[in-house]
Amino acid sequence: MIAFENFSFRYEERDEFTLKDINLTIQTGEFVLLTGRSGCGKTTLIRCLNGLIPHFYPGESKGDILLDGQSLLELKPSDLAGKVGTVFQDPRSQFFMTDTTRELAFGCENMGYPREKTIDRIAKAALDLKLADYLNRSIFDLSSGEKQQIAIGSVYALLPKVYIFDEPSANLDYAATKRLAEIMKSLKENGYTIIVVEHRFYYLRDLLDRAFLIRDGKLTRAFTKDEFCSLPDETRIEYGLRTAYPERDAKRYQKKAAPHGVGSILKVSDLSFAYKKGPDVLRNISFEAHQGDVIGILGHNGAGKTTLLSIMTGLLKEKTGSICYNGKKLSPRQRRNLSYLVMQDTDYQLFASSVEEELSLGIENDCSGKVTETLEALELGAYRECHPASLLGGQKQRVTIGAAIVGDSPVIYFDEPTSGLDYDSMVRVSHLIEQIAAAGVIIFVVSHDFEFITRTCSEVLQLDGQDSIKNQVLTPEILLKDWRL
Repeated sequence: MIAFENFSFRYEERDEFTLKDINLTIQTGEFVLLTGRSGCGKTTLIRCLNGLIPHFYPGESKGDILLDGQSLLELKPSDLAGKVGTVFQDPRSQFFMTDTTRELAFGCENMGYPREKTIDRIAKAALDLKLADYLNRSIFDLSSGEKQQIAIGSVYALLPKVYIFDEPSANLDYAATKRLAEIMKSLKENGYTIIVVEHRFYYLRDLLDRAFLIRDGKLTRAFTKDEFCSLPDETRIEYGLRTAYPERDAKRYQKKAAPHGVGSILKVSDLSFAYKKGPDVLRNISFEAHQGDVIGILGHNGAGKTTLLSIMTGLLKEKTGSICYNGKKLSPRQRRNLSYLVMQDTDYQLFASSVEEELSLGIENDCSGKVTETLEALELGAYRECHPASLLGGQKQRVTIGAAIVGDSPVIYFDEPTSGLDYDSMVRVSHLIEQIAAAGVIIFVVSHDFEFITRTCSEVLQLDGQDSIKNQVLTPEILLKDWRL
């Protein structure tokens, strides 16, 4: 049993407490969801459970946290390793080895287990979690879902009593998310305590026992499964929560295809691509996009979505076929000049020492007026002089979008723009994309976020190992087929 007793925590560098008077009891074997708006304190709470607080994030704490009557605050990280296991949003952040079998063994070896015991633990993880097909493979060859399963297996090998999952579905397609739910179900059936921090929780609706809402560092509401999944829309939106039934809301946001009249046209014809000494990743891809279109690119992990984006943005050269803009065939360099890619991890594309400088980076002409206008439109005016690295995730994303706007990019690509975002942030990104499209920009969106795609896109392209793809007007039936909800 886990018990928070009047627990509060303040980070060393902050004046205010992030967690305030938390009183919470989680029974052994219970499946619990922690949710709430970004920045409400969810991550801080699980850091207190897995030992990152206070050992890696020092600060002031009040009250206590007990695991089976023992204070977690008095345990060393090494003592917690066999009691509480954490699977992070990006499993790469917890990998230490380059192949899967050694990764499964790493925790046991680090704990000093003898060779025979380590082998037994690996075998148990592979058998119980159905990981046999993933053994003895390079970590770098795995899909996002496969990496997630290896991360769970490496924790499972230590046989902790408590499992913590931090935004585990953020980078997964539907099939991988379904597999994740199956693993969680197996863990629950075997009596483990499971705590999940998640914004997209539709796949948990048959698993959770209780859900807790955190607002401004306080635990404000507790729900049974039925209470949580049946929240009225107005209450759910007030709390900043995603829907538990996205398939029910699909028709609400059904859109008509954007009118194809005058304006710029981007046309892809018979595109094919293969990596060196490998089979074709893409074959005979053909579609077109017009000014104002917002086109979703759908498909399972490994279907070729990122490869397609890399070709269209000029980072890769196609094997066959062509990409034309207003009738002119484009070279990779010309495609790079035409396009702007908003990456999933925006830290990789922020280089300047201030937000203002980031928006004008690489632009030779005086663009100060447009920078100011864009900062205000994106609600970033107060952060003009701030270093981009000091901003929150959603703010960083708006900075990269601002750079695309100031640079007058006629085609903008978004790669998983709502990964890890709460309801409010997801809606904000959706509205922002609609505004940019209304100004005549062609927009492509790669996403596994069902709720976001239904709100935002007018057409979809589906990549599923077929020989070709073509534009399809977005309908609930198409999305329900792709997500198979």
